[in-house]
Amino acid sequence: MRTIRRIRGLAAVPAAVLLALGASAIAPAHADDILAPQPPDPSYVFTEFADLFSGTAADLLAPGQLQYFVSAGILTNTGRLAEPFADLAEPETWHTPQGAAAGAAAAQKFWDTLSHVPPFALGLPTHPAYIPDWNHNGRFGIADVDDALHDDDYDNPDYAQAQFRLPCQNSDGTVWFETLDGSCAAGDSGAQFTLGTVEKFRMIDARGISLAGRAYFPAGVDPDHPDATKYPVTVGFPGAAEHESDVGMYAEGAARDGFVSFVFSQAGQPGSDGNALDLITPLLQLENCFAPGSCLDAQDVVRWVAGQDITPVSDLNNEIGNVLRGQNPRLVRADSAYAPIGANPRNRWLDMLDTGHINLWGQSVGSIGMSSYLNYQDRGRGYDGRPLPKVSSASLMSGFTQHVASAAVQWQTADFDIPGLNQYGIVFPNPLFQPTDGPIGTKDLYDMERRDPRSTNPMMFLTYEGGSHGDSINWLGVPHNVKSPALSVHYSMAWFNCYGRADADRSACDSLSQPFDGLSRAVATEYAPQGHDGPSLCVTIPDRATLEQIFRPQIFAQNLTSSPGWHDCTPQ
Repeated sequence: MRTIRRIRGLAAVPAAVLLALGASAIAPAHADDILAPQPPDPSYVFTEFADLFSGTAADLLAPGQLQYFVSAGILTNTGRLAEPFADLAEPETWHTPQGAAAGAAAAQKFWDTLSHVPPFALGLPTHPAYIPDWNHNGRFGIADVDDALHDDDYDNPDYAQAQFRLPCQNSDGTVWFETLDGSCAAGDSGAQFTLGTVEKFRMIDARGISLAGRAYFPAGVDPDHPDATKYPVTVGFPGAAEHESDVGMYAEGAARDGFVSFVFSQAGQPGSDGNALDLITPLLQLENCFAPGSCLDAQDVVRWVAGQDITPVSDLNNEIGNVLRGQNPRLVRADSAYAPIGANPRNRWLDMLDTGHINLWGQSVGSIGMSSYLNYQDRGRGYDGRPLPKVSSASLMSGFTQHVASAAVQWQTADFDIPGLNQYGIVFPNPLFQPTDGPIGTKDLYDMERRDPRSTNPMMFLTYEGGSHGDSINWLGVPHNVKSPALSVHYSMAWFNCYGRADADRSACDSLSQPFDGLSRAVATEYAPQGHDGPSLCVTIPDRATLEQIFRPQIFAQNLTSSPGWHDCTPQ
């Protein structure tokens, strides 16, 4: 099995700041530097902010990447502005044997696009390292901006399937790729690279909304002519306003490690139908879920991957009734039953999947949806009252709602992530906003769940040094620590390789208790291999204070003035 490696990337802040940061950001630390607490350094509270822009600096300084950022951003956003008007301008939309159906569909698409997350699906371009070769010309990344233009095209069959290079992440911000001899090399090195295959598709969720999806396959796997091998599975969600390629480092990283990796966009997200209200409705009907649409779609996509039926929760013939049940009104809904009865296609790759080893991951609002899945799994039933497919593990990034560790679960956040002040998100239990981000709230949630006797599965809590909510996204231009993407992918893949496959990798399990370059110096990384039934081991011990800890003055003062800093995990 391949060794788990590293990653980097992103672009654009004032050049003077970037040049000042660039040289200091790329030197990897040694394990001894992380393990041994150093004397206190009060200036770290302010100098740590440099880490927040080190990834942006590295990307701006990467040859050709700034030009790609500008070109890809203009091309993709211009195309998205024109898309919703295409069907409305076609005469056949208004003159069909189906009467008003086509017009209603075009009007719904127009409204969905205007009220998407974000409107028109506008946004920053995805990191070029994770864009497949959609135009099939053999060129990748910054060498072919045209691929970025076709990345969100789910309607043209010419761009339905493509090859991608298997990423090797480096702690200096660069992304290399696996070569045919198993080593890694830069994309412009002239080496022969190993290629995986990705395919776009659509499925229908329980509310009758079409969701965009992608399936990433390991090198040597032909999705059109699979062999008898059963591959372990990962299923992922992006965060709000993110495209599927924006979290491509996890999907492609999992494919590199031998998983078939699915990524779906929730209703209202770029690529999928629906709008912003579909992401946050039905209101107050899913326990501990700030974004009910994401939580409901999480159950639907895992069921689809596992080949289970998706039972409608919307009445196709009574939209007033749907609204009264708290759903967002729509002009058009599709039947989620499988064809030929309904509109849903079946998972045509089901026979090649080891559905006994399904693993979840998500970023931000996507992580909230996947967190919620674990809660319902503990209950033994889903939102519709039917049993859910069993998942083995979950790696969750920057967005956590209350749940039980009904599978091996890993939490990832960053020193400057959105500050959740406790396990309830803000200050007290409430029905509307219970997710928590940031190390303070996430640590509280980790402790609360570890105390729960139902949480008998392995658990892990880790924090990126000097990072933000954007450290687990592939967006170019988002401030983040240059080290965080490599760190995040390393621990996610180690988690899946240890707990998410039949042939568990012992070296991956061992690596979970070892520090990796880029972990927070202000917050202890903890690992509880036995969950509730055993200790939470210190992977790192703090020796610095970070500004977000002012919300916990006692911890802030201790970390500012003494070493080691505050921690309640068990030293190894």
